[in-house]
Amino acid sequence: MDLVSVQSEYEAFETNLIEHIDANGYLVSNNGSDVEVDETEVADLDIGVEKEVPIEVIGQVFDTPDDAYEFYNGYAFLHGFGIRKRVTHKNKTTNEAYRKKYVCNKEGFKDLKRDGSAGEAKKRRRNLRTGCEAFLRISKGKDGKWFVNAFNNAHNHEITATPTKVMKHRSHGKFPRSLVCKSLMLELGQSGLRPCQIKKVVNTMKNPSENDVTSKQCADILGEQRKQYKDGRSRDSYIKFADVVVFDVTYMTNKFMMPFAPFVGVNHHRQSMLFAGALLENEKQETFEWLFQNFLKCMFDKHPLAIITDQDKAIENAIKKVFPKTRHRFCSWHIKKHQIEHLRALTVRYNDIEEPYKQWIKSNTVEEFENHWEFLCSRYQFESGSWIDV
Repeated sequence: MDLVSVQSEYEAFETNLIEHIDANGYLVSNNGSDVEVDETEVADLDIGVEKEVPIEVIGQVFDTPDDAYEFYNGYAFLHGFGIRKRVTHKNKTTNEAYRKKYVCNKEGFKDLKRDGSAGEAKKRRRNLRTGCEAFLRISKGKDGKWFVNAFNNAHNHEITATPTKVMKHRSHGKFPRSLVCKSLMLELGQSGLRPCQIKKVVNTMKNPSENDVTSKQCADILGEQRKQYKDGRSRDSYIKFADVVVFDVTYMTNKFMMPFAPFVGVNHHRQSMLFAGALLENEKQETFEWLFQNFLKCMFDKHPLAIITDQDKAIENAIKKVFPKTRHRFCSWHIKKHQIEHLRALTVRYNDIEEPYKQWIKSNTVEEFENHWEFLCSRYQFESGSWIDV
């Protein structure tokens, strides 16, 4: 396609120029079309390296500006340059964006007059901008969609020839690949692999025509996922590792003195995992029932196989009601803490109880445990309902 044919197509296209912006900030054309071509920007198409303008880009429709950015960034990746966001126009009344422009990363020039302070030499990065005028502009229509209404692919600089060098442009550092590949990276990351290991796995499975991923790209994908889907990761971890849940209300916030109640588990690497947490107004049975019921709603109504708590009666009753099939056990740390408090009174009363008591708690089998317990009950006459009999 030569420049004359390109210009003639644009002249035909200019019959649909937008005349004004309506009161709601949407673009309006003289025949109902929401498409615009800027005459001043079209006039600049006869300069630069690439002179053929792909008319099919004009009129492309997107749901969001981010979709348009990804489209142009993918185009830039294939054609050997990088892009950046240039300007956003907003309606003065509603402050709603109605036009955005994305440009070549070599657009404009660095402002060399901007220094930190007078008389101070400031180290600057190498100036790579060349005043390139390549761009893609989108506008918002009445239907809420975004469409390309101006485009210029003429560059005044050499474009990058090899894919490995194209990847060094900042806009391509977000790994322009399919969602399938990103999902694979996230799955490998959840399995405990490091970015350098994920890179090797993905690169062996990718299409030969695709570029290799880097460790930094893997780390960026994992980091973004950790920021955005922390709750989702907790729910996913609970589905996989809900065999045993520890519930503890011994933590108190400093300012409001409200009990903090975390639900904690352990993964296959023996690492502690936070499934959920709550700040409680009080430690009544109905409060714990409400908490456990909402915890189940968040966790797809999956009951834990076992739950470990302290010896709080309200928690015990709530577990029996909400988790009737879950095995409930007391935390050994709390038991030992109470042991110090209560055993002193027993040693005062029975000076030979300490040794058989140790043998009992160190039992290796159920049978051994029961035999020692029967001996303690008969020898020291434990009262029914006492601390040690709970």
